[in-house]
Amino acid sequence: MDFAKKYYDVLVTKTPFKKNASKVVKKLKEEGHAIIILTSRDNNLYLDPYKTTTEELKNGGIIFDKLICEKNKAKVCQDEGIELLIDDLAYNCLEASKLGINSILFASPSNTNCNIGNFKVSDWDEVLQVINAIKRGYPNKKEAKYFLDEAEKINPGKWVNHSKIAALCAYKIAKQCNLNENKAYVLGLLHDIGRRFLVRDLGHIYNGYKYMKRVGMDKVAKVCLTHSFPTKNINSYIGKIDISEQEKEEVKRLLSEMEYDDYDRLIQLCDAQAGTDAVLDIEERMKDVKNRYGNYPKEQWDKNLELKRYFEEKCGKSIYEICNG
Repeated sequence: MDFAKKYYDVLVTKTPFKKNASKVVKKLKEEGHAIIILTSRDNNLYLDPYKTTTEELKNGGIIFDKLICEKNKAKVCQDEGIELLIDDLAYNCLEASKLGINSILFASPSNTNCNIGNFKVSDWDEVLQVINAIKRGYPNKKEAKYFLDEAEKINPGKWVNHSKIAALCAYKIAKQCNLNENKAYVLGLLHDIGRRFLVRDLGHIYNGYKYMKRVGMDKVAKVCLTHSFPTKNINSYIGKIDISEQEKEEVKRLLSEMEYDDYDRLIQLCDAQAGTDAVLDIEERMKDVKNRYGNYPKEQWDKNLELKRYFEEKCGKSIYEICNG
């Protein structure tokens, strides 16, 4: 303690920030964001944590609106109305997430092996990319691959390759019918991301929706929910209802409130035709599902074929020709 109080206030002010920190923070400020600096520094280790931190920020060219010294950063975020926490402690990011606050984990030696499901960045340019992803509601391809790779570490299985095939189908079809092919690819890649949580049936849909909402990927969250319900009828779900009654009612309400767009329809189609090894004939795949589960609701069967016709009309060619080309 004596060493800390003797040297920390001097040494910390001379510590360099990561590359482009001041540049990115300035850009965020110019875009209208409030910059609130949170630090857990206190009088146990510092003579004056506010003064020391202020001097450190000034020396690093970091502009800010407010400085708060407090260990419970999640609570401060809640009290101050902070919408996004950037921190290098996984614990702080997790606690913020529990309160519905988006967070970005800054990579450091202490969190190298952490797999908490949040965005993880190595530099400030990546921070800016993530913030832009939150604004548009879906990540770029690199970020989406990171989410899938991290999920695969927890729950490896054939679902991962299915997701990759669905993504490639979505990309190819989107390109043919003037949709954003990169957006379509990412939505296809992450539509089953709820399988990260080791659930097989309706639970993966609900958990995927909640997970993507938690990290600010609203458009991905929507597809996590809509991809299995082309008719919006939860009773047509093929598989176990492995969520609580309250969660089931929440899914029903959310589906009823959602307005489907062509990205929802596209991922529904691609999910229906993507196997674990190749693109499949939709009718053959539905027959296989019916044989395995003993049932395949007619309205969902008909809707899948309607989706196939819809995109073939938009593209002017067979979806199999597109996806296998």
